[in-house]
Amino acid sequence: MQESHGMHKTQAVSELDRTIPKTVPLVGKAFVLLCIPLIVLAVYFSPILTSLGWHIVHGRAINYRGLHVDVPWGWTADMSILKEDFPANPQGITLQKPPKTLNIESRGPELIYINLLLPDDRSTPQQQAAEWQSLFRQSHPVTVFNVGAPPDFPASADCLEATPRTTAKDLPSGAALACISLQGGWLANYAGSQSNVPLFRAVLGDLKPKG
Repeated sequence: MQESHGMHKTQAVSELDRTIPKTVPLVGKAFVLLCIPLIVLAVYFSPILTSLGWHIVHGRAINYRGLHVDVPWGWTADMSILKEDFPANPQGITLQKPPKTLNIESRGPELIYINLLLPDDRSTPQQQAAEWQSLFRQSHPVTVFNVGAPPDFPASADCLEATPRTTAKDLPSGAALACISLQGGWLANYAGSQSNVPLFRAVLGDLKPKG
């Protein structure tokens, strides 16, 4: 009887030992304390890390139906749409600049869109360019935007730029551009901040005509 009581006591002590949390070693505590800020930083800077990962996988440029398109550092290209892109109806390629961090910013999108200029049996290339200019001016009325030809753009492309007449103090100066190249057989649009217009110009300058 006394032996049985001793066995029950031993089992109770064993179960109690299992319920008491073990003391975390000092090395483990240091590792956890080191990992927490690293994880927080990785999440906070996840947009720019995503862009870096895109360039590691795809490099600095992509080919879209004979067009060599440079993708600047800090930007990505939407590759998923290429799976549903048909020769008779090309969807174009979109470059996007994600924010550097997850910090909520009052800013618009930073987008570059490039597509092929398809032949049109109903109009000549010159008529297509004129229609394109007319549509751009209609979508950016002079009462709200200053519309004109931007300087220093490739001579092979006709471009128009629209900048808001008034800009809020807490927002960067915005710009919208559209370019068409009858020689190169492409058209391109940009929407974003004024500071990235030179980058858009550089991307167009490196576009190779389809061939």
